[in-house]
Amino acid sequence: MKALNRTVKIISHYKAINTINDFLIGIWLFILGSVQLLIRPTIKLVHDFHLRKYLKEGYRNK
Repeated sequence: MKALNRTVKIISHYKAINTINDFLIGIWLFILGSVQLLIRPTIKLVHDFHLRKYLKEGYRNK
């Protein structure tokens, strides 16, 4: 009987650890995905600002 109780405790602890691990991995992947989704618009904004600066300098030199 003691062995059965101990087995149930061990299984429940590992299930809890597994659930916490899955949760943390999900959070980590969500953060990485969010950062990746922000990279492309940021690159476009930097490109547009750089291009605008370059075009303004081109008109000044004419």
